[in-house]
Amino acid sequence: MTAKALDVLRLGLLGPLFALGLMSCAPDAKIAVADYPATLVGEWQGTVGGTIETIKFFADRTFVAQMRPTGFISNTLGQGVTGNIRGTWTIDAKVVTLKVDSAEHERVINSTTTSTIESFTQGELVVKSDTGTVTTFARVF
Repeated sequence: MTAKALDVLRLGLLGPLFALGLMSCAPDAKIAVADYPATLVGEWQGTVGGTIETIKFFADRTFVAQMRPTGFISNTLGQGVTGNIRGTWTIDAKVVTLKVDSAEHERVINSTTTSTIESFTQGELVVKSDTGTVTTFARVF
């Protein structure tokens, strides 16, 4: 085989591999279950039951969540009080468990809650709570 033919063959093989590499870095590429713990680390935001929720997952398996009511008064007059919840998190396959250690300006009914990951990409996390509520969180970059 000539050098030119080898170059064409290499390019023919490397092109698709390069494209696959780019696709795996895309924000909408699905995350493998084995990579959930590392990829979950970071800041996420979504709306849960009329409340804007921002949650930060840290690598040391702690989390901090902030809840802020939505609506005319909260958004325009600043009357909404931001609640804070702190605790630890674990993940087993697709199940994320949050254990609350403290809450400030927020009434916590249960000290532990679980949610199942429905879908997970670099930029979006969709979870179904143990009560059946599905919520979409976007990564805060």
